[in-house]
Amino acid sequence: MDKLFTFYTHHFYLLFSIHIFITLMLALFISRYALIRFPKECSKDRYRLEALKDRSAFFKFLFFASLHKNNPLSIFLFVVSFNLAIPFAGYFLTLWLFWYMVHVKYQAKAVQTNMLNLDEFETSFLKIERTFGEGSMINLIENSYIPKSKKIKALSILANNPSPISLSIIKQTLTNDDDEIRLFGYAILNKTEKNINDRINKYLDVIRKESTKGEARDEKKVAFASKELAFLYWEMVYTELSHESLKKNFLNSALLYLNLAQEFYMQELNQLTEEFHEKKQSPSFNRTLEDLYFTCSSIYTLKGRIFTLKQNYEKAQEYFTLAESLIDEKSTAILPYLAEVYFITKRYSIVKSILNHSHDLAYNPKLYPLIKQWESSYE
Repeated sequence: MDKLFTFYTHHFYLLFSIHIFITLMLALFISRYALIRFPKECSKDRYRLEALKDRSAFFKFLFFASLHKNNPLSIFLFVVSFNLAIPFAGYFLTLWLFWYMVHVKYQAKAVQTNMLNLDEFETSFLKIERTFGEGSMINLIENSYIPKSKKIKALSILANNPSPISLSIIKQTLTNDDDEIRLFGYAILNKTEKNINDRINKYLDVIRKESTKGEARDEKKVAFASKELAFLYWEMVYTELSHESLKKNFLNSALLYLNLAQEFYMQELNQLTEEFHEKKQSPSFNRTLEDLYFTCSSIYTLKGRIFTLKQNYEKAQEYFTLAESLIDEKSTAILPYLAEVYFITKRYSIVKSILNHSHDLAYNPKLYPLIKQWESSYE
C-alpha cells in the first residue's frame, strides 16, 4: 500500500512539475508576443507610472500587476492563473487565445483625419433626433399634452417670421385634430399669401398705369415695380406658398421682371460711373452710386438663385460672380450661394477656397456648423 502511494505521489509531482513548466512557458511566450502584437502601454499608464515615483515598492508592484492596458506582467499572471485553475484543458484554451491574437484584425484608423469624404455625407451622417422633444416647435404643436394656449402662442411667434422653415411647420397644423389649431394655422398661411398677392397686384397696377402713358411713362417707377415684383414672385416660391404647378410660372415671371429692372438699373449705373470718373462728386452722389451697385448686385444674386433652383448651374455661377464683382468688400452674403453651386457641381476645392477666405461667414449662426465641417479639410 505504501509502495502504491509512493508511486502515485512520485508521478503526481512529476506531472504537476511538467504542468507548471508548460504553464510558465506558455505564459512567458504569450506575454512576450503581446508586446510585439500590441502597443506596450498607453499614455494614461505612463502618467500613472510617473506619479508613482515616490510610492513604496510594494505599491509599485501592485500597479505593475494590475490589469492596465497591455501590461506583460498582468498577462503572464493571468495565463498562469488560468492554466493552474483549469489543468490540461487550459492548454487548448490558451493556444486558441494565442491563435486568436495572431489572426485578429482591427478596423484601420485613418491617418489623415482632416479629410472629408463628401460623397458619403448622405449615408455616413447619423440621423439625430430629440429624445424628449426639447426645443422642437413641431413636437410642441403636435403634442397632445401641451396646453392649447401654448400652441397658439407658438404659432403666433412663427407667424411673425414667415420663413420657409416656420411656414412649413405651420402647414403641418392643417392636419391637426384640433379645429382651433387647424383654423389658426390656415389663417396664418392665408394672411401671408394674401399679403404677398396684394403687394404683387399693387406693383402690377403701377406697371399697367405707366404703360398707358406711352412715351411719358416713368421708367424709374416701372424698374422699381419690376424689381419688387421679381422678389415677390420669388418669395412665393421660396416660402413654398405657391402650388407646385405654379412654381415654374412664378420663376419665369420673376426672371422676366428682373430683366426689365436690370436693363434700367445697369444703364443708370454705367451713366453715373462715367460721371464719377469725370469730376469729383458730392457725398449724396456717392451714396446714390453705392445704392445702385447694391441694387444691381441684388438683381444678379436673385437671378443666380433662380437658375440654381432651375438646375442651370452655369448661368447661376455667372450671375453670382457678377453680383460679387459689384460689391467686393460686402460680398459675404453672396459667397454661400456661389459655394453651393460649386458644391453641387462637385468642385470641392473651390468651395474650400471660398470658405477659407471668407472669415466673416463664421459669424453667421446658420453657417457656423458648416464652416467648422470644412475647416477640418483645409487645416
